[in-house]
Amino acid sequence: MNVLEATDVHRVYATTDAPALRGVSLKIQRGEFVAIVGPSGAGKSTFLNLLGLLDTPSSGELRINGVETSGLTEGERDRLRSQTFGFVFQDSFVLPEESVARNVALPLRMRGILQDQQVDLVSSAIDQFGLIRKSSQLAGTLSGGERQRVAFARAVAGKPVILLADEPTGNLDSENTRLVLGHLEMLNASGVTVIVVTHSDEVARVAERVVRVEDGQVVSDQSVASQTPATVVDCGQLAGLDPAPKTPRTRSLRGWHLPEALTSLLLAPVRSFAILVAFVVAISGLVVAANLTATAADQVSETLSAAALDEVVVRLPNAGASLQAAERATELQGVLFASRSAALSESEATLRRYVGDVTMESAVATRIVDDRFLATPEVSVWPEHATALFSASDGSRAAILGPEAATSLGIAPDAIGDEIEIAGQPVTVVGHLTGAERDPTLLTSVLVSQADFVQPANLSWDLTVRTQPGLPARIAEALPLAIDPAHPESAQVRTVADIRTLTKGVNADLALTVLLVSVILLMLVCLTSSISMFLTVISRTREIALRRAVGATRRDIRALFLTEGTLIGLAGSLAGVALGVGATVAISVALGWSPSFDMVGAALAILAGVAAGSLSAVIPSRRAARIEPALALKAV
Repeated sequence: MNVLEATDVHRVYATTDAPALRGVSLKIQRGEFVAIVGPSGAGKSTFLNLLGLLDTPSSGELRINGVETSGLTEGERDRLRSQTFGFVFQDSFVLPEESVARNVALPLRMRGILQDQQVDLVSSAIDQFGLIRKSSQLAGTLSGGERQRVAFARAVAGKPVILLADEPTGNLDSENTRLVLGHLEMLNASGVTVIVVTHSDEVARVAERVVRVEDGQVVSDQSVASQTPATVVDCGQLAGLDPAPKTPRTRSLRGWHLPEALTSLLLAPVRSFAILVAFVVAISGLVVAANLTATAADQVSETLSAAALDEVVVRLPNAGASLQAAERATELQGVLFASRSAALSESEATLRRYVGDVTMESAVATRIVDDRFLATPEVSVWPEHATALFSASDGSRAAILGPEAATSLGIAPDAIGDEIEIAGQPVTVVGHLTGAERDPTLLTSVLVSQADFVQPANLSWDLTVRTQPGLPARIAEALPLAIDPAHPESAQVRTVADIRTLTKGVNADLALTVLLVSVILLMLVCLTSSISMFLTVISRTREIALRRAVGATRRDIRALFLTEGTLIGLAGSLAGVALGVGATVAISVALGWSPSFDMVGAALAILAGVAAGSLSAVIPSRRAARIEPALALKAV
């Protein structure tokens, strides 16, 4: 029975003028040992690739076990190839970072054969070629002859009907060549049809039939030995081979993509780590930004919630109006006290300190305040008596510095009596702010006494009215009429509810900004990862081609790379979320905040990372799937 039959086969490549094959016709029966010989460039390897379904003829007919292959879909060709052929090439094409056993099991994994059967088939193949003691050794550490034996074990592990060998002894010394010839004869004696492309007369002599190809044509076809067909040999006595192997059981769905993708990533730690770090940085930045936004919003909310119970702020046009307003506000029932303050602009609030010939200059927030402003329980000052100096009208000007302002002017936090200049006016430092629970911005400011300080014209003043708990809303309604009955509209009353609304808007804008920055960062990471994976495809061309040759479809290759990208995205996302949470805690502790965590944001960050990982693998996976095994597996 003919297992292979080629009729008038032509193969023309677009890159060359001369056809590689011209009208080749050949029939090969089951169990034959055929050597295809001829000079280099004659078309021998091209013909072998066509017979093994690694390439397609330009015209002509090719039948395998009676099946005409031109009408098969690519998936059907891949399946027929994996179930029919075993391949041995001039280069062993072992995966150097994987063990001998995993190399031999590669075609079984590509076919989705169940794990228990893989173990039996691999053990049998490894033992057959004398590699049982090296089964766990990395293939990259083997000698050239041992690697070729691994290639043979890989080729026969799946019990092929036909073994195709392309110059299997081309890179071997004489001793290893004799071993390979023995393997070929043994396989043929076990019932396997063997077809060898060779330049070696020694290899051709062991074949029972020699086909000579020149200039893309068969010029001779001779039987060099007359022997009983190999299929009748008692194969049970030859290296334990089963003359009629049962078809191995396979999974209903191919489930090798995930473990193969994970293995590929683990066997290339440097490349995988570089891509992983990019995802970790992007996701952790997203998580930190989201969490700190939530934390800051909570801190503001806590402050506003405290102020909402007992505070109203009124904006007034000038100092005189603010002084009169303070007196009238305190007359209202439920008002505990009222304090006045005004903020100087940056151009008006230049701070200078003269130390010898050196002038130290700083631009920090400066507020003019009265003594009541400093008397609130939420503001802490050292030394305590410094607040009394703010009410004295003795011609001297007093200032209390926040820690940041003191540092910028080179004044120690426990130093008083230094003279500084604010808006061209000499001011004496009488104390330092050590706490401001409701308004942390005070710690970065300079507070100046309103007594004796020459104030700029048209300076707007804020009147902060402290009430009994629960009365701010009612006091806010009464204040405009109490302050200026004739023109109540001149008093701009702000309750904490107004501020809370403004804060929500700011938080929403901040969250949107963070989201946009994070999306841009993820896009950059996605692009970087895609480029890295694309370069990886180039470096793994032969591995991909080998997978295709032993049974993987184009869809399988795409799925493999998409799975790798998804795993990288998932691992990077999980690590990024963990790092982001840790960074949030560290930053919050450093700032004295209670950390808040956006769990929805963390979940979305993980999903975004996985999506970005998958997206980054789309183009590389398509490129990998387009690799043609016949071209990629040519020996160097």
